[in-house]
Amino acid sequence: MARKMTALGAVAVLIYISHVIIGGLLWEEYSHLHRPISDLTASGAPNRLFLSVLTVFYGILSVLFSLGAYLILKNNAPRASQIGMLVFLSMHIISLFYNFFPQDLPGDSLTFRGLMHIVITILIIPLTIISPILVGLGLRKLKDFQLYSYFSLLTGLVIFLSGAAVAVFIANDWPYFGILQRINIGSLQIWMLATSLKLVSIESQTRKAQSKKLIY
Repeated sequence: MARKMTALGAVAVLIYISHVIIGGLLWEEYSHLHRPISDLTASGAPNRLFLSVLTVFYGILSVLFSLGAYLILKNNAPRASQIGMLVFLSMHIISLFYNFFPQDLPGDSLTFRGLMHIVITILIIPLTIISPILVGLGLRKLKDFQLYSYFSLLTGLVIFLSGAAVAVFIANDWPYFGILQRINIGSLQIWMLATSLKLVSIESQTRKAQSKKLIY
């Protein structure tokens, strides 16, 4: 069951990428270079209802993935990686509330829902950075996860640096903010995809090894 849940991470990533691409195609005035991804589902966005359905599916699948990954790591990995995946699970649970509190579009007055969107973002930022770092630190001594662990640590660093750059660009109203945000969020999506595929692969190898023992 946990293996099937973990595989949902790859599906979630594909849904997230689809919502970004489709949203940009449907909204002619939207610019991937200059606007945040959250504008696609902001209050008043032209295709908010349709795209919000995709983000809801993404959120649910991400929660199931994180839970499945934790269950796998719970019995087979050091405690730091288990905590890291629980942090990742918490981040996705909190992120589900984005669907109830959409962002206000640029230029609109700040609403209560827009304020809560900002609060949710503040809550998930540290969790987004910490989770891949803890998972990487926990798995770095395991032979089958050494390369993956370095990738996880690098992902945490990229998320931190790109997130800091995004804050600077917003504060100074500099152009091409959208590129940095996509590096930031894209790094997390790539990590979730890699984690999903890695854990599914490891689980498959473990099951094959157990089957051989039973046969012989």
